Amino acid sequence: MKKMYTAVFVAAVLMMTLAHVISPVSAAEPAPAMKLTATPVASPTPIMYALPYPGILPTHPLYVFKSLRDKIIELLVTDPIRKADFYIKQGDKKLNMGLALWDLKKPTEARAAWADALASRAKAVAVLKDYAKSEGSLPGHLVEQLTLSLGKHKEVLGAAGEKVDGVTALETDVSQNLGTTTQ
Repeated sequence: MKKMYTAVFVAAVLMMTLAHVISPVSAAEPAPAMKLTATPVASPTPIMYALPYPGILPTHPLYVFKSLRDKIIELLVTDPIRKADFYIKQGDKKLNMGLALWDLKKPTEARAAWADALASRAKAVAVLKDYAKSEGSLPGHLVEQLTLSLGKHKEVLGAAGEKVDGVTALETDVSQNLGTTTQ
């Protein structure tokens, strides 16, 4: 009986993982509006880039399973373009997760989520740079999406009164190394 439950659990995890690998990662509902209490930095125009719904927050007891699922999907995606897209979307989710945690008055967790978002975007940049070196050209929409995502990250951190040095460095890296290789 115990073997049957284990087999059913493993099959369910595999099916959920394959469903995410086969279908593109997308949000089920629009992102909630930003409600930051910090003094916003004057931005000439807000960046029109919708962040996906973050889902379960790190404060939830089942967050461990979400994190495990994301690590499994990361291992299963082998195509560099899809992997970069996955990293960008993960960064967007973590950025919005940080906003939700900031609104819940949990600044330490919010900063950790924002750091994870920046790390995901750095992985996307690294994957795209490696792909550009081997293949020579990148899909323009992916570089544009990464650029918009970094701009939104900078806008959110600026509105929260946080440092944006890491995001600025990534933006520079993208414009220098990926901006000229697009199709």
